[in-house]
Amino acid sequence: MNRNHRPLTVWALASLTVVSVVLVIPWILWQSQAQIPLNIMIVDKSKPDLSYIGHKGLVWILNQQKIVQQTGEHYRYEEDYYGYDIQNGISRIKRTLPDEVTDTDLIYLTANHHISSTDPNEHVEGKAYEGLTIYDAHKISEAATKGVTIVAEFSALSNAVSNMAKEQLYPILGMKSSGWQGKSVLDLQSADEVPQNVRMNYELREKKDWSFQGAGIVLVHEEGRVIVLKQGQDVKTGDIKLAFTQEGREWCGITGDIHYSEWFDIIVPEQQASVLAWYKTDLTENGQQKLMDAGIPAEFAALIRHEGYNRTYYMAGSFGELEHYSFWRRIKGWDVLKTKLTPDQEGVPDRFYWKAYVPVMKKILQEVQTGRAPWQ
Repeated sequence: MNRNHRPLTVWALASLTVVSVVLVIPWILWQSQAQIPLNIMIVDKSKPDLSYIGHKGLVWILNQQKIVQQTGEHYRYEEDYYGYDIQNGISRIKRTLPDEVTDTDLIYLTANHHISSTDPNEHVEGKAYEGLTIYDAHKISEAATKGVTIVAEFSALSNAVSNMAKEQLYPILGMKSSGWQGKSVLDLQSADEVPQNVRMNYELREKKDWSFQGAGIVLVHEEGRVIVLKQGQDVKTGDIKLAFTQEGREWCGITGDIHYSEWFDIIVPEQQASVLAWYKTDLTENGQQKLMDAGIPAEFAALIRHEGYNRTYYMAGSFGELEHYSFWRRIKGWDVLKTKLTPDQEGVPDRFYWKAYVPVMKKILQEVQTGRAPWQ
């Protein structure tokens, strides 16, 4: 009896040994890798919750690349950011921006786009909840003129307290907002995909019910106007893909198009040459005419790089959101493996994070480390 089970036991031990070696060696390589000290200021003034989804993805890649604070401590998404937090069930200020922000290597602006920053019922330490303020924008602009690299996600600007705060940041980012935001929607009748306030604004302005069905693209203006591009009539499929330019492909190494399904900002770049990636749509002639009639740009820039006193990057979407913060950050090469093996399919967790954000952010961090841009 024991003799019959011996081959199975040997095979099990051999398999366990192989798996252990495959995991242990990359872990040892990660542990032996030298730390890279960088002073990174993460500004996430989302209304606080315990998901930290606005900046958790950034902190994951910082830890995976062994980028640490000047003190040698690893970045922690629960602690190392400027913004709000929950203490004993009460929303409180976490940390305000210091008076001096020019002694940093990178300022990263983000927010949780799932949460509104304009809810009058939310308060922080007895005051109305605030997103990015004019003071924040002033300090960030000051840092930019001193050569500090700035990276901003669309969620951060949409979370600003006022247009004045956003307008202070537009020049350093090399763009301005058109006032429009968009999203690819699989089911226009779904309350999860189309927020209730979008439907209400449409019905109030158009004086008719929200009767759209099927897939399409929803466009929403900051003043409440709503345009729906319907599948078949205005767009062929309603899919939106991130497509890098030739320069963008050479810069980050991403050659294929990647599906994008979250909200995005429709911006106007100062220079077309600054665009590293576009959102690719399959508009029909009817859809193109709708955009033209509304004064909306026919092409949607997704990622731009601006050169001024410093280098800035603007991601016109929620690129860095990560739900599952895993132990595997301590495995050397795990980022590359996940980027290559994660399928670009609907329903795959964090697929855009792995397929697009990780390669892009790694490239930006490499530039910050070397202190100069590769095109200079």
